[in-house]
Amino acid sequence: MMVTLAQAKAHLRITTPDGHPDDADLQLKLNGAEAAIRRYVGRSALGQAYVDQWTDPAVTHPDAQAAVLLQLGELWRFRGDDPGSINYSPARDLGSDFAPVVVGLLRRFSHAVLA
Repeated sequence: MMVTLAQAKAHLRITTPDGHPDDADLQLKLNGAEAAIRRYVGRSALGQAYVDQWTDPAVTHPDAQAAVLLQLGELWRFRGDDPGSINYSPARDLGSDFAPVVVGLLRRFSHAVLA
């Protein structure tokens, strides 16, 4: 794991005790956020080399952890089960499923493109 459940709760300002019934749902969203970030970065050989190094929070790059936490925040807030939330979901980079701030953090792990 790149981010622990405790780190996720702190980021989302959730103060429930460990073992709270909502922890399972939060862990599910944390797993999804991390998987999405790993897949995005791992699309290239260079990116996959970075992903292979992210085995625990102690060795994961802070930018990658920040991207997971930001993506988790979106999954937590914009769950898709609230019809009104679709009107307030964050903007996306053209051709990306991530918010611009997440893409900006993850660009550090891909090849530069020359035109």
